[in-house]
Amino acid sequence: MSNKGWKPDDSFHDLVDGEFKGVIRVREALEEAGFEFKGKDVVTSRDEGMQKLRDLLKREHMPDGFQQWQLPIILGSKDRPVMPFITVGEPKAVVPKHVHRNDCLLRIVLSGSLVHDSRVEMTTGDWIYMPAGVPYTFTVGDYGCVMMHLYNGSGLYWHQDAHTRASM
Repeated sequence: MSNKGWKPDDSFHDLVDGEFKGVIRVREALEEAGFEFKGKDVVTSRDEGMQKLRDLLKREHMPDGFQQWQLPIILGSKDRPVMPFITVGEPKAVVPKHVHRNDCLLRIVLSGSLVHDSRVEMTTGDWIYMPAGVPYTFTVGDYGCVMMHLYNGSGLYWHQDAHTRASM
């Protein structure tokens, strides 16, 4: 796929019959892979059958040089779930400038590096918070990058709660 005309898939928090599309995607993948998480079980990426689940949750339509997988875990509440993803970027791959229309995200560099908006090189352990509606781009460093990111449309908890505390 060419990066020309690439746009992010911001449909994970779209509602389909009252349920978030990203939650439906995970539920359907779990069913197809034969998993049943009860919420009280410890689950790891090394559990038997996880490779099939990973394959089912691989995202398509990524910019050149990137692969991404949605993790089969949904965090948060029914009102606005948090959806985690793992992304692998090849050396010097570029995510074109774009904006997420209804999701903020927290991106954490697990290995390698990336340069955010041609300003700051982020390395292992560094993180970036991107509010919804703010355009950004990044370039993967010389040795590639593995990152985790969490999508959530609610924004920062403390920011929303500050108005409530101030009015008390």
